[in-house]
Amino acid sequence: MQLLEVAAAEFAERGFQHTRISDIVARAGVTQPVFYQYFTSKQAAYDELVGMFAERLRGIIGQEREPGAPGSGLDERVRASVGGLLAILRENPDLTRIGFFQADSAEDLKDELARMIAARVRLEQQAGLFRAEVSAELFAHALMGIIERFVRQAPGQESSTLSGFISDLLLDGARRRAAPADMPA
Repeated sequence: MQLLEVAAAEFAERGFQHTRISDIVARAGVTQPVFYQYFTSKQAAYDELVGMFAERLRGIIGQEREPGAPGSGLDERVRASVGGLLAILRENPDLTRIGFFQADSAEDLKDELARMIAARVRLEQQAGLFRAEVSAELFAHALMGIIERFVRQAPGQESSTLSGFISDLLLDGARRRAAPADMPA
C-alpha cells in the first residue's frame, strides 16, 4: 500500500514525534479522511509498520531448517538464514530504520530474534554440528550485533557477499572440529 510506504519514509526521516498525519497524506497525495479509512491514528499506522517488519524477521528466523548429518548443507543453511535476514533488513531501509532502530520495541525485537537464533543453534549442537561448549545465547547475540552493525555501516555491500562473510566468520568459530582420528591422512 502506498500510504504505508509513504508513512514509513516520513517516520524514518522525521521520527515518530515529528511526523504529522498531514505530512504523510500530502506526500501520498491523498486526504486525511483517506488516511483515517485505513488507520485510526498516527500511532496505529506506526504500529502496523513495526508489526509487519517484526513478523517478517520472525518468519525468516523461524523457518524450519532441520539439522542434518555432519556436512550436509550446514554452510548453505546458515548462509540462507543470514542472507534472508539481511535481505529483509535491506529491502526497505525506511522500515528497517523504524523497526530495527527507532521503535521503542526495537531492542525487545532484537532480543526475541536472538532467542530464536539461540534455539536454532542448540538444535545444531544436539545434532553434533556445532561445538557443545559454544554458548548458543552468546552466539545469537554476536550474530545480531554483527548484523546490526553491518546494516548500519555497509548499506551498499552485496548481501550474498556479506552473508557469506558473516556465516563463515561465525561457523568457523562454532563448527565442531574434527577429532584427530577423524582427520584425513
